[in-house]
Amino acid sequence: MRWLCLHGRGTSAQIFEMQTARIREALGRDHEFVFINGTVPTDPDVGAEAIADEFFGYVAHNIEQDQDLCDNMIEFVESQGPFDGIMGFSEGGTVGAMMLVEDSRHGSFGGLKCAVFFSAAPPFDPDLIRSGVVKYVDPDTDGVLLAIPTAHIWSRAAGADEIKVHQRLSQLCDERGREVFLHDLGHDVPGSKSDEGLAGTLRAIEHVIENAMDAR
Repeated sequence: MRWLCLHGRGTSAQIFEMQTARIREALGRDHEFVFINGTVPTDPDVGAEAIADEFFGYVAHNIEQDQDLCDNMIEFVESQGPFDGIMGFSEGGTVGAMMLVEDSRHGSFGGLKCAVFFSAAPPFDPDLIRSGVVKYVDPDTDGVLLAIPTAHIWSRAAGADEIKVHQRLSQLCDERGREVFLHDLGHDVPGSKSDEGLAGTLRAIEHVIENAMDAR
């Protein structure tokens, strides 16, 4: 499978490569991972300065710039795709969710088959943002929007409000293809810091991959 990988805010493609190294190694050579930087320069996230020199995000929090975000991602996928799945951390996962909502409505990304979200939140509505309206999709009003298999991985040690945000993203996804795994590592991607966290993460991802392959 070919994965588009989207990093967290205040980090970079290079850092997300490092964060997912153990996961990618375990998944094996049948998978290709493409990492891209966001286009918005940002201050570094905690600890990022020790690893990289440049830091990015995808969301500008400026309506004029963010109106074009989804269309910019469509252009990237048209030139560098196709991709089978999305793997995203934090803001990168939220942007990935926006892409999946767009794909489910309009097929703009060629039919993405699955996604892995690390500590992500519901995205803004891609249709509304194009018209200058910032509204986040909400499972209470929008219902289930994503039918493809998804993995939702976050820290059980996160604050109550943060956990609620992660749960609401998972509720946008069909429960029949939804995997949820909670770890003890804080706002991070499970890897070398915890064998238990890595093992649980891999189980969730492998189930998602199996379900996506079965749906072909």
